[in-house]
This record gives sequence, C-alpha cells and structure tokens, in this order.
Amino acid sequence: MKRLISAILVSLGLIAPAFIPNSTVAAGESGTVAAAARGSFASVSTFRSVALSGIEVGTGVLIEPDGTATGPFSAVLTGRSLLGLPQQIIVDGQATRGAIAPDGRGYFSGVAAIDLGNGTRLSGVPFSVTTTSDTLLLSLDTTALPAARVTAGAISIE
Repeated sequence: MKRLISAILVSLGLIAPAFIPNSTVAAGESGTVAAAARGSFASVSTFRSVALSGIEVGTGVLIEPDGTATGPFSAVLTGRSLLGLPQQIIVDGQATRGAIAPDGRGYFSGVAAIDLGNGTRLSGVPFSVTTTSDTLLLSLDTTALPAARVTAGAISIE
C-alpha cells in the first residue's frame, strides 16, 4: 500500500487525461486537478458485490482549454466481499477529457483498468470523476458511486 501511495504522489507531478462534454476552462487557459487523498463514502455503496467503505485517490490531470486532458488517475476502493473478507479494488486510468467549472468543481474522464482483488481484471472501463476540494464522485462504467468525503490528504483544483 505504501508503494501505491508513493507512486501516486510521484504521479502528481505528471500530467493526466480527462473527460467532460463541454469545457468550461476559459479560452487560452488550462486547469489542473491534483489529489493525494483518502476518503469515506457518504452512503452505502457496492461495486461488483464488494460493500465499499473507503477510497484512496491519486491523480494529476492537466485540462486544456479545448476540453482535452492528460494524466493518470489511480484509486483503491476498500471494502468487504460477500463473505465479509477485506477486499481492495484497484483502478488505474488515464484521463482524456476534462473541465474546470466556474464554481470550482473539476471534472475529468477516461478509460481505466480495474483489478477487482479477487483474480478478476477488467480493461477498457470508462470512468468519470467530479470533484471539489473536499468530495469526490467516481463512476465506473455504468456504476455511479456515492460521494466520498475527504478524510485525509487534499484535492487541489486550479
């Protein structure tokens, strides 16, 4: 886990891709979303039969004025399997589209590979992220997870 956190922190210096249909970054300006944070979900959520309790996120996304974005997105979803055993789901993605809204929220999306922590790996999974400085909403394919509130670390949107 410490290696993952270290890799996430190193990746913050890199540029990451993102997705959003309409960019709201001012013409001629770019924006960034950077995070090294841990959070807990505001309500009960499951993903692929895993009851989720928390998330660790690392990202460094550069969003261009035309709505394109570049940079890595990494998340570790923690929870319990149907048998009650601890399970981690690892999400490694690259953002391709993004935007910074006038109200300060950051949006980005792209494609990820997911390790479900039970021997199953998925690739080419679309993801999207909506974030403020203290909350993060993650959608994986057609599953929208509830808001996660930051409990440690930080999310920066500029």
